Amino acid sequence: MKIAIINTWSISNKAIGGTERFVMDLANSLIKEKNEVDVYMFSGKTHKENGVNYINIDLFNTDEEADEYIVQNYFGNFESEKSYINLAEKLQQKINIDKYDFIQLNSQLFLECWKNKKRIFTIHTNPFEYELAWGKESYSKMLEIMKKYKNSKNTFFVAPSKYYANEYKKLTDCDIKVIPHAIDIERLKTEKTKEEINLQYGLDYDKLKIVVPQRLEPQQKQPMLLLKACCLLKEEDKKRIQIIYTGLDKQYIKFVDTLKETAKDNNIDIKIIRFDYMSEAYKIADFTVLPSKSESFGYSALESLILGIPTILNDIPTFNEIAEDNENNYIFKKSDVENLKEKIYMIINNNKYLERKIPPNDWKNKYKLNEFVKSYLSLI
Repeated sequence: MKIAIINTWSISNKAIGGTERFVMDLANSLIKEKNEVDVYMFSGKTHKENGVNYINIDLFNTDEEADEYIVQNYFGNFESEKSYINLAEKLQQKINIDKYDFIQLNSQLFLECWKNKKRIFTIHTNPFEYELAWGKESYSKMLEIMKKYKNSKNTFFVAPSKYYANEYKKLTDCDIKVIPHAIDIERLKTEKTKEEINLQYGLDYDKLKIVVPQRLEPQQKQPMLLLKACCLLKEEDKKRIQIIYTGLDKQYIKFVDTLKETAKDNNIDIKIIRFDYMSEAYKIADFTVLPSKSESFGYSALESLILGIPTILNDIPTFNEIAEDNENNYIFKKSDVENLKEKIYMIINNNKYLERKIPPNDWKNKYKLNEFVKSYLSLI
């Protein structure tokens, strides 16, 4: 089969967004099942990797990488059906979809695109995140449009978490299939040694490294929550740690100064690094912290846990789903700074909590690529 995958953002091995990493894993898995796959992006570098064609349609005629701000400036906040239709018309001009047997789409912004073609929507944006990104009116309009397709023979909806599949079923009456994201663990490995990575990025080899493997978006991802928790540590413990934020996309640069000033005022060593490959960040991590207020799935949590890295997680539904039966997880009370500080203190002061533990096979099997791609192909 010929399959088209449509994604808003640029995709490469340097991608830090969970959706982008999901697209790579899905596309590679479909290729291994003898399908032809083209991935279309609003921006980025056209290239071919592992048999997958990644195609920049240059939707906005700019050399810059597209982000939510560019989309809003061009199409508005999607508070009316007109925005969805305008985007659909623009994409239909750019992409010849007739040659494909099926389309997989990674945003509800595409609800009016190719509605007479067989298509699967993977829902990467939960209600909180959608409203945060696009506003209340847009969120209400999106649900209204979703309801139009609840009985469509061409349209299928997938959510990676049971919790949000149920939430969207309640909101739209649509049938939402649950297919957890899977991980290509080979993509998370690197031949570089810790010493080489530390030297390359100017890291302090002697300090315990707390890695935050997600975007620096301030409201959903809450990077400041971790920093505030570390501010509560004793001075001697502060000297032993180095916080490494990995998710510096250009739209978040304006938040960096606040993080740096807070760290400096409280004698905490932080680094903000865009790693060449996320595998390098995981390699040097003594433990990871994911303080997200909300996640539709939690790709970074899955990556960290599958590598056996001690992983501190906020108490949210999707993290709880992923963490179940994996002893590398340490869940703190929902967005509770004091409780997060206690988890950090516990880990840095007891070597047994810093050990990487291989997850049990039953847990790993839930996130195997072959089962994941079979689930998608069964819908197709």
